[in-house]
Amino acid sequence: MKKFILGMSLVLSSMVNEEVIEAPVKHLFVPAGYDNNDNVELVVTGVFPNTCYSNYKSEVKVSGDQINIKVLALTKENEANVNCENIEVAYKEVVTVGSLQGGNYKVLVNEKKQDTLNISEASTNSVDDHVYAVVDYIDLGFTGGASGDALIVGTTPNGCFEFDKVEYLSNNKDTLSIMPILKKVRDICGKKRSRIYVPVKFNPAHFNNDQVLLFTRTIQGKSVNAVVEK
Repeated sequence: MKKFILGMSLVLSSMVNEEVIEAPVKHLFVPAGYDNNDNVELVVTGVFPNTCYSNYKSEVKVSGDQINIKVLALTKENEANVNCENIEVAYKEVVTVGSLQGGNYKVLVNEKKQDTLNISEASTNSVDDHVYAVVDYIDLGFTGGASGDALIVGTTPNGCFEFDKVEYLSNNKDTLSIMPILKKVRDICGKKRSRIYVPVKFNPAHFNNDQVLLFTRTIQGKSVNAVVEK
């Protein structure tokens, strides 16, 4: 028992205290097309200066027509006897804001980056006007999507649905919202799901930011997204 306690004390003494700081923010992405029935998600990107930084969490506060977001990181850069490799590490943080009333909002991240968000009034009481696919991931291929090609990989939720079409909505700035829409083809469903591969084509030159966000809506209500570096 004494040996075990001694070993634990050595482990605890060697642990590094990490400090919580505001993460360096490069860009705030605000997708278009949200209404007051949607679960609003925004995306923040940035670059950590070395390997001593890592993602921690985001905090959201909505006050009137302003959305204040804090993106926080962990760092052990100032700790003694800690080696930090001078390698820039890109990060992406998906920030869940939740449902909002219709209107225009000012979005502020770490009191620096800002943009505006428009929430429209829903045309129906349904959570969504369409049934979207179950999306697993976005494949950007060997070019990282810089060629304007990507592939959405997912499934149908059950045997009642088939893939119908894909619709796009650009915010004309930096984000392409992608909606893989399903259609109901039978009433007796079964549990078997069908694999879906949806080719996506876009022109990176139509976006004036050096990063383009591909933002895919899903049946789960959470986005699946990927950042393309131009």
